[in-house]
Amino acid sequence: MQTYKHCLIVLCVTLVMGSLTKAHAIPAFSREHNTECATCHTIFPELNEYGDVFLKNGFVWAKQKKDDKGGNGGAKPEIRGEGDPALLAKLKESSALPNGSKGEMPTMGGATPKSEPLWLAGLPQTVPLSLSGTLNASYNDDAPYDKLDLSTRALSLLSGGVIRDKLGFFVKYNLFAEGAFNPALSNTPINSDSPYAKDLEEFYLVWRNTFGTPVNFKVGRFRPQLSLWKKTNKTGISDLVTTSYRVGSSKFTSDSPEDAIEANAVLFNRLYLAAGVVDRNGQDTNEGYGHISLKIGGSDFHAREPELDLDNESIFDYMYLVVGAYGYSGRNSGDLASNERNNFYRTGVDLDFMVKSLRLKLAWAKGQDKNPDFASHVRRMTDAYVAEADYMLTPDLLALFRYEYHESGDGPVIKRYIPAISYAPIQNTKVTCEYQHVTTDGAHSNLALLGIRVAF
Repeated sequence: MQTYKHCLIVLCVTLVMGSLTKAHAIPAFSREHNTECATCHTIFPELNEYGDVFLKNGFVWAKQKKDDKGGNGGAKPEIRGEGDPALLAKLKESSALPNGSKGEMPTMGGATPKSEPLWLAGLPQTVPLSLSGTLNASYNDDAPYDKLDLSTRALSLLSGGVIRDKLGFFVKYNLFAEGAFNPALSNTPINSDSPYAKDLEEFYLVWRNTFGTPVNFKVGRFRPQLSLWKKTNKTGISDLVTTSYRVGSSKFTSDSPEDAIEANAVLFNRLYLAAGVVDRNGQDTNEGYGHISLKIGGSDFHAREPELDLDNESIFDYMYLVVGAYGYSGRNSGDLASNERNNFYRTGVDLDFMVKSLRLKLAWAKGQDKNPDFASHVRRMTDAYVAEADYMLTPDLLALFRYEYHESGDGPVIKRYIPAISYAPIQNTKVTCEYQHVTTDGAHSNLALLGIRVAF
C-alpha cells in the first residue's frame, strides 16, 4: 500500500509538472483582430463558444460587430496596390460605397481588412508572435525532500494566424521547461534536456475549405482531435485523467502531440467530424483516429447565434449541449530497434453542458493495451471517468470542483477530488489555486498547487 502511495505521488506531481508548459493562449490573435482576450476565452486559456469556433475554422475571424460599418470612424480607406487585379478592383469598388451600404467586401479572417495591401500580399497585420510564461508552486506533505517546490517554471514562444482565409498556421516552441520529478532526490524537477520539452512542440498548417468544399486539411505536428478538451483548453492546473493517463511503460497519451494528417469539417452547421492518420517514427504501419461532436443550442460551429425572442425570455436562450465521441488505434514500442510492440486503442465519450454561469463537463475513456511493458504481452484494460462543475462567480473569477476515477488492469484504483479557484486580474494573467485529495486503494495523499500564468 505504501508503494502505491509513493507511486501516486510521483504520478500526480509528474502530470502536474508536465502540464505546466502545455496550456496557452495566443495574444497575437487579439492584436491581429483588435479584440480582447475575453472574446475567445472564459478565463484563459479555456475556450468559450466563440473560441471553439475560431479554432475549428482554422483561426478565421467569424465574429462581426453589429455596428461595424468599415471602421476608422466610418471613413473609407484609400485602396492602393498592384496585386491581384480582381481583388483590388473589388476592394476599390467596396471602398467607394457610402457608409452602411452592403458591398461585397473581401474579408481577412472573416473581418473587414484594416490594411488591404497587406491582405493582398498575404501578410498578417502584425507580427504574429506571443510569449506564454508560467510560475507554479506545489506543496506535498508526503514528499521525502523539498515538500515546498517553487521552481516549476516554463516559457514558450507562440505564433498563429491565417493567410488570405485559406492557410491557417500554428507554432509552439518551448524556450524553457522543467524536467522530470525524481522523489529519490528532491521534490524539485530538474531542468529538462528532453527534445520534447525544449523543442518544437507543435507546428501545423491548415488548408481551409479545400477546393471549395467544407473540408479542412491539417498537416504537421499537433494534438489529434479526440476529446472535447485538450491540454490547451482548461482553467485548472492539472490535466484531465481521461486524456493524460499512461499504461505500463508506454508513453502514449490521448493528448500528446503527433506527426499527423487530419481532415475535418463542419456539416449542417452543428456537426463536427475529424479523422486522421498518425505517422510514428520507426513504425512500418500508421495509426488512425476519428472524432465526432454535435452541438445543441447556443451558437453553431460557424458562430451564428440563434434568434432571441426578447418578449419571451427562456432559460433555453442561455444554454447549450455538446456531445462528442472518439476512437484511436495505434501501436508503439519502447525502443525503435526492438521488435516488441504494444498494440492499443482508446475510446471515449465527452459531454459539455453550459447554462448561464454554470458549466458541467463529463468524460469517459476506455483503453486496451496488449503489451504495455514491451515484454510480457499481458493485456491491460483501463477505465477513466471525470466529472467537473465550473461556476463563473464574476467575469474574472471562476470556481470548480472535479472528481476523477482511474483504474488500470491489475493496478490500484485511483480517485482524485480537486477543488480549485481561478482569478484573472487582467485578461492575459491568471492565478489558480488547486488542491488535490487522492485515494489509492484506501491510502490517502494531498497536494496543494499554486499557478501564475501570463501571456503577452
